[in-house]
Amino acid sequence: MGGTCRSVLEPGCGSGRYLEAFARHGLEVVGIDSSAHMIDVAKRRLTEVSLAGEVVLGDMTDFALGRRFDGAVCAIATLEHLAPAELEQHLVCMARHLADDARYMIQLALYDPGWQDVPASSWVESRGDLTLRIDWTTEEIDFDAGRARQHSRPEILSGPRRGEIVEEDHEMTAWTPESWNGALAESPFSLAAVYDGSDDPPRKVGPGVTGGLMWSELTLTKA
Repeated sequence: MGGTCRSVLEPGCGSGRYLEAFARHGLEVVGIDSSAHMIDVAKRRLTEVSLAGEVVLGDMTDFALGRRFDGAVCAIATLEHLAPAELEQHLVCMARHLADDARYMIQLALYDPGWQDVPASSWVESRGDLTLRIDWTTEEIDFDAGRARQHSRPEILSGPRRGEIVEEDHEMTAWTPESWNGALAESPFSLAAVYDGSDDPPRKVGPGVTGGLMWSELTLTKA
């Protein structure tokens, strides 16, 4: 988000993992989440490592913080939980909270209808004596309806609940590059760049590239 970025907003902040990472780099952080439990987790996370940050209970499609931020991030496919109409409301709300030169970084899957094998994700997270392995797969896609059924499987690898597994299905919006770019064209934002997050570091790619970990860099559209 550039060297001039001093404040970051994260809608759908969940447990606060990204808030902590940004705060460790000296940025002012504010997170929003609709889950009171996750708000408590995120607040405790920042407090335990003596980092400053604000975490607010709210709906990412309708919130008012009374200020603007230098940048924003929404990761882990959070926006795939929103239907297209909800995404439109979210982007309008975000535009009211970002400075004119701000960047909004969004990570989500961009599907290719021609895929034979849909990309899956698997990663390990540790905090204290707790280690999780999370497997995330796409089980079914309806491109006509723009919907995908995804399956998450967190397994506890260490700690008092070692061996416990939680499995859930999630109905998500399935975006293709065409539908995503169309949604952005109707929003207050323009697509500045696309990055493939499956590379380390993420690699800048063309706007039509598909993958399970794509990052869109958005800028506010100039009047």
